[in-house]
Amino acid sequence: MRYRKVLLCLVSVCLTTVVSAKTELPSNKSQFINLFNTKVGSYQLVSGEAKMCAGGQLTWLDANEPDLGFKLGDEIIFNNLHHGTQTNKVANFCLVTTKYKYTTQSITMSLRHTRCENETDNLDTSQTLRFISPTTLAYSVESSNVRCQFELQL
Repeated sequence: MRYRKVLLCLVSVCLTTVVSAKTELPSNKSQFINLFNTKVGSYQLVSGEAKMCAGGQLTWLDANEPDLGFKLGDEIIFNNLHHGTQTNKVANFCLVTTKYKYTTQSITMSLRHTRCENETDNLDTSQTLRFISPTTLAYSVESSNVRCQFELQL
């Protein structure tokens, strides 16, 4: 009997943990576009370096063409939204590969410059925009100190 009570308590704790855990599930571009449309507006910087994270309007580059991408203010830009990975040769520069990952709460753009004529132009980084709450979003750049949080101005 005691064994059953202990087992019941463990199962209850595990179930409570699973139910209360906030998960970030995979998504697709069209689901992200629907989410983004509910978040459009004017955002003010709450924390982070103002030079890289200046607040401003979260908006599509062209409201009629979401595939063109979006921006937050003048510094944060996610352009040419697509599925999967795309590689383009930029004349007299590099091979530029972009990859987008959409989740139910964020978008991550991985950017890679390879085979550049000038070795210093080779690059491998990613940037993420995450919707933390209905009025808060965060922006970060991998392998850097760029971490910003913004609040929607109502």
